Formats: sequence, C-alpha cells, structure tokens
Amino acid sequence: MNRRLFLGALAAGGVGTVAGCLSSSADEMAMVSAAPARVSKSAATEAGYEYQGTIKRVETQQVGGEGVELTSYNSIYDRAIDRPAEQGDDRSVGAGVFSVLAAPHVTAGGEEFNPVGAPSNVDLAERVQRRYDGVSLERAVGGRSLEALGERFPVESYEGMATLDGEFEIDVALDIIRNEHEGDHLVVVAIHPVGESRQGGTERGRIDTLVRGLEQYDDLEVDIVETEGEDG
Repeated sequence: MNRRLFLGALAAGGVGTVAGCLSSSADEMAMVSAAPARVSKSAATEAGYEYQGTIKRVETQQVGGEGVELTSYNSIYDRAIDRPAEQGDDRSVGAGVFSVLAAPHVTAGGEEFNPVGAPSNVDLAERVQRRYDGVSLERAVGGRSLEALGERFPVESYEGMATLDGEFEIDVALDIIRNEHEGDHLVVVAIHPVGESRQGGTERGRIDTLVRGLEQYDDLEVDIVETEGEDG
C-alpha cells in the first residue's frame, strides 16, 4: 500500500475540495480557507505514527453563482509495521496510514456548500478499495465513538484483506470519521492491519490515540510539504 495512492483515493472520492472562512472585496474573488488540522505531537509519538506533512490544495468553485477560491489542508501520518512472524524476517512495511482533512462549511450567494457531503462512507470505502492494488474490503463491522476536540466522533469501520509488498496477505481495517468542529467539516480516514502487532497493542488502539489527539484551529502550525492547484 502506498501513501500517495491513499491520497489519490481520497481525491477521487470527492473529498479533496474543502472550504472555510469567506473574505472578498468588490474587485477580487472570494477566498475561503479551512483551518488546518493535525494530531498533537504527544499523541503521534504515543501511537508510533510519523507525521509526513500537510498537503495544501487551492482551487476554485462556483457557489451560489459566485467564484470562490478554496483552500484545503490534508495532514498525513504513517507507521512502519513489522511483517507477520510467519514471514520469517524482521523487515518492516509502511502498512498504517492516517489522514485528516479539514473542510469548513461555505455559504455564498445565498447557497450553502458542503464539499465533503456527497460521498457516503460506503462510497469512500469502495473508492479506496478500487484505488489500492491488493486490497479487498469485504464487510462493514459497525462502529464506535471517540472523544476528540471536545466532541464525540462517530467511527465507521470496514474490514478485508490486503497484499503488502506483493508477497503476503494481512487482515486490514478501514476507519472513516466525519464530524463538524466549530463550523468546519473534518474527514478522517485510516487504513491499518487488524489484530496485535509484534510491538504489542493493536493498530486500532493506535488509531484511536491519533483521533483523540486531533487539533484544529486557525493558527495551528503545520509543515506544508506540497501545494496543489486546479490540476494537482
């Protein structure tokens, strides 16, 4: 599984466009920006996930007949996980990925626009399945709820199989969260192995730690590793 393919799956799912606080003058396009979101350093360290940076995407949309420039922030984390013991070596693979996308709500020209409202969780799961070689999401396994940003976040989970390094199969889970925070929309997507790891604990427990450690506010410091435009 590849982190860039994971991002591509999100973009293909229609969740790569977000918006936020509106500002404009008579002779310029309205500018809409999401507040960045990421995981606290302490939570990422506890979970053993490494921050890979934040992708900033800028594009334009028509909302209520008005042109709006939209800015989104997608923060990515991953984790190297030991191969199963039966594989007979100690090599690690980058099998855990966690992504948080900030998507504030927009109102322009008397029209409301939620850029992450269209795809259902099932749609997102199916799109991730289509975009990953060697991944088969077989079933929904219900959900759970987690406390994050002072609110309850509902988690929908799917399980299936994946092939890593083209060599061996493992059970994997896909977790999807959609929630609102102070007028913004947040979408969290994580894909990770099922069961206990050699390091102890479960990947689901680590994902829960990342979710509980979410931060989002206007002046949050993030490391912009890439800026994408209309055709990025």
